[in-house]
Amino acid sequence: MELLGKRSGPAARLDAVLRHLSPRTNPALTLTPTSAQVSAARQPGRFRFTLDNGFLTTEQRQFYEDNGYLLVRKLVSEEDIERFRKEFVRICKKEVRVPGAMIMKKEALKSQYGQTESVVNKVQDFQEDEELFRYCTLPQILKYVECFTGPNIMAMHTMLINKLPDSDKQTFLHPMHQDLHYFPFRPADRIVCSWTAMERADENNGCLVVLPGTHRLPLKPHGYPEWEGKTNKLFHGILDYDEKSPKVHLVMEKGDTVFFHPLLIHGSGINKTSGFRKSISCHFASSNGHYIDVKNTTQEDLEKELQEMVHKRYDMPALALKMQLRCVAE
Repeated sequence: MELLGKRSGPAARLDAVLRHLSPRTNPALTLTPTSAQVSAARQPGRFRFTLDNGFLTTEQRQFYEDNGYLLVRKLVSEEDIERFRKEFVRICKKEVRVPGAMIMKKEALKSQYGQTESVVNKVQDFQEDEELFRYCTLPQILKYVECFTGPNIMAMHTMLINKLPDSDKQTFLHPMHQDLHYFPFRPADRIVCSWTAMERADENNGCLVVLPGTHRLPLKPHGYPEWEGKTNKLFHGILDYDEKSPKVHLVMEKGDTVFFHPLLIHGSGINKTSGFRKSISCHFASSNGHYIDVKNTTQEDLEKELQEMVHKRYDMPALALKMQLRCVAE
């Protein structure tokens, strides 16, 4: 496990420890109704997926226990989101280079649009970008994260997604999957994703789709769906997914944030508009966690694919399925 608590260069400012334990009135919470909702019967003292720190209400905790996600309205300010958007555009134009980041592009559009946001689909692992990494240190985000991870928090995976319009040759739909498939880190119950809409997300531009209650299921085998060559690299999906499973489309406005468990089955739809659907996210985990050996597990094939990608792109030797972790609070 690599705990990057001591850093130099541009990342040095990230060493500041955030204290975020003071009580604060919770923003309004939306409990999205669904036919797939698990029984909402209260079980005081028997919470498994949330911790006793006094921040979440009993109703919020029970909703997460039953459904595996919690949607909080207007948690991130428009000012912060605009700053993140501007930094993303600067990265697209190559005005900013982010060490270690993976910039995923739709190469076929480069000749038409050049270096613009019309080409870049995702900026992944942006922990060395001071501006974008601010998202992972926002006190209002960490107050919720601590309810799932505990007070010693590590930021272990970051993404800014710019869902492009779909075309006949490529889709940016992400098949239904479990995020734990990508992480060799445990325990799963002390991991949570914070996902914030940077503009309205609905069924037209490919909002998140969740299967409430599936966070209680084990990690399932994943692979590429049979989409006739239109899939994106590493956009894996559950191999035995039942399309008839009851699901909820999370319609979100700018600044709305959803926190969800890494075993919750979810995905995103097709962007049927001519614009983009941006979101920024971070997976957090307790720093008391540990890595696992993925050999002979459902994650072994993913590790091999990552090794091949890194070797091809950077001419680097084989690596294990591990990620850099940043300490954001302790």
